[in-house]
Amino acid sequence: MNGSASKNTCNLECFSNSYTVLHAMEEKNNIAETVSASTGALPDSEQNGCNHTEHLLKNDTVDIRFQTVASDNYINPETVSPAAGTSEGDDAAIQLQGLVFLEDAIQYRSIHHRATDHALKLYRWFHSAPIIYSVNVATFLILMLAFFETPSSMSWSSDPRRGYKRVEMPDGFTEGIEVFCLIILLISNIIQCYLTTSRNSQKSFFRQNPWLTGGFIVLLLSFVDVVISLVLGNDVYRYRVRRLFRPYFLAQNTTMLKKTLKAMWNTLPEIASVLTLLSLHLYFFTMFGMLLFPHSHVKNGTATHGDGFNSTEWQEYFRTFDTALISLVVLLTTANNPDVMMPSYSENRFYALYFIIFSLIGTFLVFNLLTAIIYNQFRGYFKSSMQTSYFRRCVALSAAFYSMARINAKKDGPGSTERYVSIDTVKAVTVKANMSPDQRRLILMALTNHFKQNTVNLNYEQFCDLFQNIDAVMLSNWYSQVNVPVWNSQCMVLVQRIVLHRYFNMVGNFVVLLNAILMTVEIAIHYEEAFQGVFSRLNIMNYVFVAYYLCEQVLKILSMGKKYFFNLNCLYDGIISVALIVIELVQLAQYGHSALPPTSSSGISLWDCARIVNILVLLRLLRIIPNFRPMALVTSVMLDIIRSLKSFAGIIIIIYYVFAIIGMMAFEQAITPPAGLPFNSDLTNTTTTPAPDSPVDYACGTYEQLQYWANNFNDFAASLVVLWDVMVVNNWGVFLTAFTQEVSPWSQIYFIAWWLISAVVCINLFVALILDHFIAKWEGNAEESETVRRRTIQSLFRKHLHEPSQHRIIEELNKHPCISCNITET
Repeated sequence: MNGSASKNTCNLECFSNSYTVLHAMEEKNNIAETVSASTGALPDSEQNGCNHTEHLLKNDTVDIRFQTVASDNYINPETVSPAAGTSEGDDAAIQLQGLVFLEDAIQYRSIHHRATDHALKLYRWFHSAPIIYSVNVATFLILMLAFFETPSSMSWSSDPRRGYKRVEMPDGFTEGIEVFCLIILLISNIIQCYLTTSRNSQKSFFRQNPWLTGGFIVLLLSFVDVVISLVLGNDVYRYRVRRLFRPYFLAQNTTMLKKTLKAMWNTLPEIASVLTLLSLHLYFFTMFGMLLFPHSHVKNGTATHGDGFNSTEWQEYFRTFDTALISLVVLLTTANNPDVMMPSYSENRFYALYFIIFSLIGTFLVFNLLTAIIYNQFRGYFKSSMQTSYFRRCVALSAAFYSMARINAKKDGPGSTERYVSIDTVKAVTVKANMSPDQRRLILMALTNHFKQNTVNLNYEQFCDLFQNIDAVMLSNWYSQVNVPVWNSQCMVLVQRIVLHRYFNMVGNFVVLLNAILMTVEIAIHYEEAFQGVFSRLNIMNYVFVAYYLCEQVLKILSMGKKYFFNLNCLYDGIISVALIVIELVQLAQYGHSALPPTSSSGISLWDCARIVNILVLLRLLRIIPNFRPMALVTSVMLDIIRSLKSFAGIIIIIYYVFAIIGMMAFEQAITPPAGLPFNSDLTNTTTTPAPDSPVDYACGTYEQLQYWANNFNDFAASLVVLWDVMVVNNWGVFLTAFTQEVSPWSQIYFIAWWLISAVVCINLFVALILDHFIAKWEGNAEESETVRRRTIQSLFRKHLHEPSQHRIIEELNKHPCISCNITET
């Protein structure tokens, strides 16, 4: 091909029927030329001629057809099973391809992967439940190793005063488990690398797949670091930097977590602008405060405040720049309010204006502004990510349809222009596809409805409509299909009518409410010696409630029959009632009707166990929530939000994990209690002389006086607790002061960075996610049936997403090296 003839040939090929290629493949001498024209693998001049066809795209006037090409990454008729080169083998390969694309659409996956017969089977195997479970277990184990590695967290307490001995694993044990998990993750990355195809883009493979590239880098670093640990030993090599990169595997193998992290990354510029404003606010008030509070008393001068001038404010909070800055940072969180204000306020009431203005601007204005900006920006980026996921589903559905349509097009011959998929083909693919039973049942029900309307084949629109509500979970109605027993006795019929009436449950809830009131009083006076007689009489009443619960469950079983065992609420009531009866009987046999445990009992007594089970019975009161529509709606939205916030939970795990490891590296054994300091110092005992180095010897409100010795970075679990305490920001200034004194003033950077990331950024992101999910759920609640529940986050935002144009779908499909599109004007 060359010159104008080449252009004409290219245009002719671009407008030819999709099955001209299949017909031409039978002529062995023309295979290479046909493949080249079909894939667009032409010289630049010829390719430009093909690109002119894009101008033929118009709204609702486009007919898209897909064809198979004999490329290295696609289905080769000579290698198709079961019968190479036969029509049955072609149909099986086509069906497999459509099946994989359909699974990609259901899971919002990209279609850019290898499409040979072998690669498609490997792709399905890699995304099967056992393999996904294996990768998730490997990721979980590698994260959990931090609790068992040296220093181990396996001790009853993190307080060094108690002297508990840690349970340490044998040398090489945790490293062996880690190497095993790393090998699994390495194999997973290699398979992903093999299956992933390079798009028609100028970007390199590694730039197109940054998470995969990062996975190989982290794996390499981890293997090298494991070798160093085995050679030097964990007692010598304490840092083990590979632990910092372990959360990467969690993010890499969680699609929604990657989307959330990307949205957070895009929101960082706006967050940085607000934090810059906050920094200027802190700097101004720090400098102003150091000048506002004089630090010396002038006896023979005109600027004197009297002989009783109080300089405590400057001495404790504004003596140096870093001290003043940290005092105001803590004040932003209100953790040291009003302590930081009291020395100056007691001297002059007008000093309070300084702290009030600072808090108004910083705490109530800038922080709320940050929440608004994060919500607005994160919401936009997150919805854009949801739109990208929906676009991938549309592309995959289009690829699945036109792949399966080739089976019918072969039967119609090369001259056929109509594209459709038979119901039998869709049904066969649906039965084989990896999807939930609810999704499969939903699709088969829709196919049955089409079949009842004498519809044998589905066009493109009908095919896409099948998967419109694929994320909706149809709540099963199998409970209503179970019948209650039919009794011949008039007495049993009357009992059955009473038990099945709604007033019977109302009476039961009222009895539970009375039980709750009685139990509250009983627990309140349990340890009051003056009320022991009353306590014994109240305890007898418990047996009345137990007898009622027993009779209630027996009557329900007789009235409902098998239906009782298919009702989760009834099963819960039955199990809890039986447990309560058994515990009360054992308690009665051991202690008598007073049910008072021995005074020397140090553990949980039978009486405590009975009350715990009784509290579980009280959960029946939650069933009144559906009777109040606003409360039921709020509760439903809250539960759906909890199910949808897995990605935020992943972010919390990542930041906690990384900062805990950094804290262990920097502050392990940084603060140790004085030798001989008892762990149970009684500050209320004023009749004896305090022991040396007891808490009363330390200044009030310090780390030592508050006995925060268990809050340390000596192991991973203890580090997580310290990070939680700082994130809550109550008394977090105590940790700043303690580690500044014992380690270095630079240690404050670690705690302030943690506070900014966890309490300022992540908590605001959490609020943004809750608001976004709540609004989406609240707006869509009126449109949803009571028997429908959304399973994915994408489905919550479905009404806010727009349909992608055919032009965009075609462009995306053309990026796949194995798919070509023929576009004809209709």
